[in-house]
Amino acid sequence: MKPAILALALSAIATSMQTLAEPEIVYTPNAKLQTVTSRLLEQQSSGQNASTQEQHLSGKVSTEVYERYVKSFSHPIPERFSKDSFKTE
Repeated sequence: MKPAILALALSAIATSMQTLAEPEIVYTPNAKLQTVTSRLLEQQSSGQNASTQEQHLSGKVSTEVYERYVKSFSHPIPERFSKDSFKTE
């Protein structure tokens, strides 16, 4: 008789432990909710806040930008990215 009572008590404890467990949180995105960042990115991509005036670089800056662009082709594109590739020794 005692083993039956013990088994009943253990099953009651196991059942109560499951009911005390926190419910699983399920993420459901809300399409209506927009963060400030998402609104700013949307404005940027749509050109909504774009300037109506053309932006020009000075001759010296434009030349330096172009030289940097051309110099970027002097190095081969690596097969893989290494975490240590930007460390200076």
